[in-house]
Amino acid sequence: MLASSKSDNYEVGYRKPPKATRFRKGRSGNPRGRKLGSENFLAIFKRQAMRRVKIKASGETSKTLTVAEAIIAKNYQEALKQDERAMSNIMKLAEVGGEFLDRTDAKVMGGYIFMPEPATSIEELLEEMGSSIIKVGRSQTDD
Repeated sequence: MLASSKSDNYEVGYRKPPKATRFRKGRSGNPRGRKLGSENFLAIFKRQAMRRVKIKASGETSKTLTVAEAIIAKNYQEALKQDERAMSNIMKLAEVGGEFLDRTDAKVMGGYIFMPEPATSIEELLEEMGSSIIKVGRSQTDD
């Protein structure tokens, strides 16, 4: 075997691949990367949720809604029929949507955003910010 003295004691086995077949330093194990145009799970979910479907509203009339709207409408219909699972779904949707937040409580909604008073001059603004005026250009006596 033609190997250096350092690799003579290297044992090939489980989780110890031969050095010749290892990934090289600084090189990606997936050089081509993900295929262009392939979608992740969230993109597929959003696309399916926004797909439009026809549903029968009452009797013969049909409406066109997104899948998400149709699912929510169906849950409302079933909740009105005392279906506990549908009621639970509606309550979870309302909670996630922030419908149970007390919008009058500043602690829940967050306080006011600090807005400084408008300065009357550039000198006043720079003074408030802790800066001084830097004059640029020639002085009057440089003629």
